Amino acid sequence: MKILFIRSHNPYFETSASANRYLGLLDGLLAQGANITLVITEGYNYFLEYKLKGRPSEKENLEIKYLIPTLNYNIWFRRINRYLLSGIFQHIINVRLNHFFKLDYDFIWLTFEKKILAAYYKNQSRIKGKTLMELNEFNDLHVNDVKLGNALQLRHAEAGNRIFLRALKGIDLLAVMTKTLIAHYKPLAKQEAIFFHLPMSVDMNRFLSVQEDVEFEKPYIAYTGTFNNQKDGVDILIKAFAKIADKFPSHKLYLAGFHHYDVPMQKELIANFKLKDRVIYIGVIEKDKIPGFIKNAEVLAMARPNSRQAQGGFPTKLGEYLATGNPVCVTSVGEIADYLCHNESAFMAKPDSVDSFAEALDHALSDKENAKKVGLHGFDVAKKSFNVEIQSQRLYVFLNNQMNNFRSEN
Repeated sequence: MKILFIRSHNPYFETSASANRYLGLLDGLLAQGANITLVITEGYNYFLEYKLKGRPSEKENLEIKYLIPTLNYNIWFRRINRYLLSGIFQHIINVRLNHFFKLDYDFIWLTFEKKILAAYYKNQSRIKGKTLMELNEFNDLHVNDVKLGNALQLRHAEAGNRIFLRALKGIDLLAVMTKTLIAHYKPLAKQEAIFFHLPMSVDMNRFLSVQEDVEFEKPYIAYTGTFNNQKDGVDILIKAFAKIADKFPSHKLYLAGFHHYDVPMQKELIANFKLKDRVIYIGVIEKDKIPGFIKNAEVLAMARPNSRQAQGGFPTKLGEYLATGNPVCVTSVGEIADYLCHNESAFMAKPDSVDSFAEALDHALSDKENAKKVGLHGFDVAKKSFNVEIQSQRLYVFLNNQMNNFRSEN
């Protein structure tokens, strides 16, 4: 099985949740015997990535190709590449993508990125194998995100959505994270497209044998992600922590992840609650340090509100939380309740309710023996339903069946 996987950034070095998901699936497919060519369109984002030429270690059956050798690991490089040289680089990217689309692959795995989909749309007639896309959110979310922003951002987002919808009509195989999203995308895809339910996946092995982390003072509650109120309810988490802070005076709340324009409002909340020394932003953590950070937390928290994004998607970080075996406090939104039960495998709270989330945190911290049981049951759920070894094997079987059907038809 030969797979061409095209993405803007190298998942073997990027720290995002989507990168971890792709990384686990790619490694799982490699373990099953697939041959994968990983094509990166946007250059090197980390110095170590450049030093190692995109290969963290030797992996059989994996080839990594960078379409442009740009360095993006500091702000000046990024500005030069994005603004001064973008036209030249985009021409090179298009020419080289055109070359790859002509080659003989069983599957071309496309990611939800404007430039990649635009190049695919122009080259559909040249593709010999089947096209695959993994979908984990509604296609118009980013359009709605910028409606209150400037007109240029809105036009850019709308153009990206139009390109996606055109490209979607040509995709043969769609691996979709939730049943809600399957119902959403079926009317938008071509009639003969084949859908495959591929739940969120996590590499359970990342959280085995994690050493004691002395970098962060214990005990603490941990959150990882983007400091976005609408997506993850960081403001609700801060308010809920404020309600229980006096009862648990030794605990801190550590917020790890990516900056967002909601942070100033959050910091104002923290100041009003007089929690500056107890609610601490620690920024982006290196990829290999994330397991230790969340494994050493007493409780892992995500107060996701009942947004449209939550109804369709499924948070990858929840799988990572559960994989630690630590107790997890999470809101019952989307399809989370299809997998988790309150006080059995997680401490569930009503979405958009500060009081309910504060109660969940209180339960998790007040009875450590029960919390330990809940955490272990949550681990069992992750091992059964979200284990990337299982999900990548399911994906491989699905692709292998489709490949055999395609060959028999031709």
